[in-house]
Amino acid sequence: MGTVEVNIGVGDPQGRQFEELEVTVDTGSTYTAVPRAMLQRLGVPVERSLPSKTADGRIVPVDIGFTTIRLEGLRFPTPVIFAEEDEPSLLGVVSLEEAALAVDPLEGRLIPTHLLRR
Repeated sequence: MGTVEVNIGVGDPQGRQFEELEVTVDTGSTYTAVPRAMLQRLGVPVERSLPSKTADGRIVPVDIGFTTIRLEGLRFPTPVIFAEEDEPSLLGVVSLEEAALAVDPLEGRLIPTHLLRR
C-alpha cells in the first residue's frame, strides 16, 4: 500500500471558518498535525504542551489545541498538534476514530470502519 493523502477542512474552534489542507493519513500518529501558522490564523489556542516521541526516537514537546475539522462529509472536534514549518501535515488515529473511518489497506483509501474487511 502507498501513501494515503486526503483533504481536510481545518476550522476555527467554533467551526465557522475553515481552511483546506492536504494531509497524509498516518496510522502511526496519535494526533492530527496542522501547521502552526494555520492554527494561529484560525485563532486556535494552545491548550497544553505534551512530550512526544518522534519517528527517530527523540522526545520533544508539542503544543496541543482543540478545533473542528471536516473530513469525508463529517464535521467534528478533535485535538491537533501545532506542527512547525518543517514538519508534515498528518491525519492521526484519534481523528480517524472520531470520524469512524479507517484506512482500507487493499484500496489505499479511507472507508467507514464498519466496512473494513475482517
